[in-house]
Amino acid sequence: MPRPDEQMIFVPRFALESNYLADYFGLWAIHEQSFVSAVEKLQGTDLRQHIKQASGDGGGSGYTTTKDGIAIIAINGPTMKFTPSMSEGTSTVRVRQQLKSAKRDESVKGVMLVMDTPGGTSKGNQDLADEVAALAEVKPVFAFVEDMTASAGVSVASQATKRFANNATAMYGAMGTYAVIQDTSGMAEKLGVKVHVVRAGDHKGAGVPGTEVTAEQLTEMQRIVDAVNESYLQTIAKGLKKSVELIRPFADGRIILASDAVSAGLIDGVQSFDQTYQGLLDAVSKPIQPTRKGAMQMEPATLQDLKKTFPNSSAEWRESQLEANATLSEAAIAYAGHVEAKATSEREQHKKDLDAAKNAKPEKSRSLGHVPLTSENVAGDDLDSQQSGDPIADFDSAVRAKLPKNREPSLEERQAAIAFVARTKPALHRSYIEAVNAGNKRVARLISEKYDDAA
Repeated sequence: MPRPDEQMIFVPRFALESNYLADYFGLWAIHEQSFVSAVEKLQGTDLRQHIKQASGDGGGSGYTTTKDGIAIIAINGPTMKFTPSMSEGTSTVRVRQQLKSAKRDESVKGVMLVMDTPGGTSKGNQDLADEVAALAEVKPVFAFVEDMTASAGVSVASQATKRFANNATAMYGAMGTYAVIQDTSGMAEKLGVKVHVVRAGDHKGAGVPGTEVTAEQLTEMQRIVDAVNESYLQTIAKGLKKSVELIRPFADGRIILASDAVSAGLIDGVQSFDQTYQGLLDAVSKPIQPTRKGAMQMEPATLQDLKKTFPNSSAEWRESQLEANATLSEAAIAYAGHVEAKATSEREQHKKDLDAAKNAKPEKSRSLGHVPLTSENVAGDDLDSQQSGDPIADFDSAVRAKLPKNREPSLEERQAAIAFVARTKPALHRSYIEAVNAGNKRVARLISEKYDDAA
């Protein structure tokens, strides 16, 4: 027994039947401070009394429809698959039911999602986002942020037709996914407790109170979190009709103000509820036209759209269209101008080359194009003779091996040697240009796209 001045510390173990208690122990996509506040509130809760008083799935009895035919659906507090029994929040299942009902109800012309949420569990969130997207295909859906929409809430709001916030300092973002696992082995050791996990499977029982959390277990948890987060970002990008790479810089877990979210293209504006409601009424008066297969969409094109529509375009040109946030229609106009300008440039260059060839001395007349490689003008064929592990040094060494050693090589000979090594040693060439452009993310994307297409 502890002395009167000692405090016994022990890991609590609960054997409680509660409303969806297990949902609290999954993956969360939620603003961290809101999560911490909920945990602090929970720590002071009489769990048995609270669970005894908790209702079934709660969440209200449906949505309100205005005289204009606008359904008002609220998403308040933390979101979980079912209404949480230990805090105020919103059931994603109940909201999905409301959205389905609004979709079927002919008297409902549009839907306003009024959102004030820090996010919630990953469980159930994707289904809710998909339901919003499905409704937005047939009826206008506006998301209105009242002070906060973060983390899991962002993926839901991104599926709406348009998104607005009530003021410039409303909090948005906190995009990301995380999980928490506690290593309480040190606490158990101080108590003289040795916890054994008898398992079938290396990762079974990971995180059991009193056991050490191994590096392998953390790696596996990181793999799951990364996979869930990538799916989460894909959902947001699809809803906003942007590439994931344009979303990723804002997905580092930080909250951003609504004014910055507008600049980043994550929401459409900052305005009052009345203004947003009027905008939804205006949208209701313009029926949504279903997109015909193969038709040019009026939203910013994705990288996949550009590759499919302009298969012969260069990676640099596609990157320029992504940076310009161009639609496929705008990209088509830009591509026509790009092709015409390139053809004009090539014609002018060809004429210059012909003129230069006519005026050149006979021995220089072969300057058009590269000098062919022959056994007389190269120093050897062994490209692997110098391998230092430095891609820049190794590539330069391979090029030098293809140059004449008895004299200074010409520019054409250097170009021919570089082209030869790049063609015969593509892996080394890729490593070389990646090393030369280290730190340039834009060039790295272009390099990756070029070699992925070639593969």
